[in-house]
Amino acid sequence: MNVLLIGSGGREHGLAWKLAQSPLLTKLYAAPGNPGIAEEAEVVALDVADHAAVVDFCRSHDIGLVVVGPEAPLVAGITDDLRAAGFAVFGPSKAAAQLEGSKAFTKAVCDRANIPTARYRAVHSRDEARDALDAFGAPVVVKADGLAAGKGVTVAMTMAEAIEAVVTLFAEPGSSAVIEEFLTGEEVSLFALTDGTTIVPFGSAQDHKRVGDGDTGPNTGGMGAYSPARVLSAALERHALTEIVAPTVSTLAAEGMPYSGVLYAGLILTADGPKLIEYNARFGDPECQVLMMRLESDLLPLMLAVAEGRLADAPPPVFRDEVALTVVIAAKGYPGTPQTGGAIHGVADVAPAKVFQAGTKLVDGQLVAAGGRVLAVTATGPTVRAAQTAAYRAVDAIDFPTGFCRRDIGAKEVAREA
Repeated sequence: MNVLLIGSGGREHGLAWKLAQSPLLTKLYAAPGNPGIAEEAEVVALDVADHAAVVDFCRSHDIGLVVVGPEAPLVAGITDDLRAAGFAVFGPSKAAAQLEGSKAFTKAVCDRANIPTARYRAVHSRDEARDALDAFGAPVVVKADGLAAGKGVTVAMTMAEAIEAVVTLFAEPGSSAVIEEFLTGEEVSLFALTDGTTIVPFGSAQDHKRVGDGDTGPNTGGMGAYSPARVLSAALERHALTEIVAPTVSTLAAEGMPYSGVLYAGLILTADGPKLIEYNARFGDPECQVLMMRLESDLLPLMLAVAEGRLADAPPPVFRDEVALTVVIAAKGYPGTPQTGGAIHGVADVAPAKVFQAGTKLVDGQLVAAGGRVLAVTATGPTVRAAQTAAYRAVDAIDFPTGFCRRDIGAKEVAREA
């Protein structure tokens, strides 16, 4: 089977690496790809925003499955156009992808389905936002309503921080936001595959969003992760699937927008049980990388079963007992303006660890930084400490002078293990 993978980040490198291992695969194409993905797939110059061009490519290359990695094409409705042309697609429709594309949409679904989440107000002006801040007080959470590449959230511990976030957000005309109560608890990511009817758990992870050690500094797209997140016990996972994920899937199906693909639930484990922080309509980045390192099953038939609406008949995914941990190396300046162009050496010399490339490109044969988050250095081990040690050993073997990373990925779980 020929497969087209859409995307260019570390998540897509992880998916390409796993898809390339499938005995069912004939040819893997990727658009637009990156140098790491090019080691697993044929990278094609295809404008993924031009849906007609993508459909034409699929026709001319006998594509049996399209896998959409990033959120922007999903929110733009690429899956709808591909399905209308008769292609199997792994990824939700434009309507269902609103779960990620609009925080207010997700909150409204939570209201209708009685899903546990933080109290909130959807606001469309600076004055409305200020009224909401006054109602909630500090600490409080300010979220941009649309896509923000994982960086549109401000957890404001003081009213001054909250007001600054609101002023910045509403400096853009037409902005909207969600103001939420601050919840206390540990955050965890739960993944599930669904074809709109059947729901199959697909592992857990814990991301590290803030840029600095000790969870300091601004939010990022993710500076590292590990899987499984054992703080999400089997009982808590069942509760989250039953009380959060299942009502979401059934509500969307009943309202004529069935969700098909991977559903990523960002949870907070409060004293009252798991509550939903947010949904993502795709695999996380860097959570995808640690999930792929642990996945023993063939990914391709699982994705095809989701796309064809027959997930109930597919064998459930099997994951290794080992822990996987990834450390993101970002370009200096991230999450602000990253310093691009810095040379990178040694990514191929860190086995058995694996380096998934994100913001990279080749210039005259030299791998250089071309974005904010550049590499996801990933390793496995019998414990979080062992995986952490192996990952940082690999990080230290890479020569990337204009890069930086957190040095405490997995620290909470290492402390619990001890």
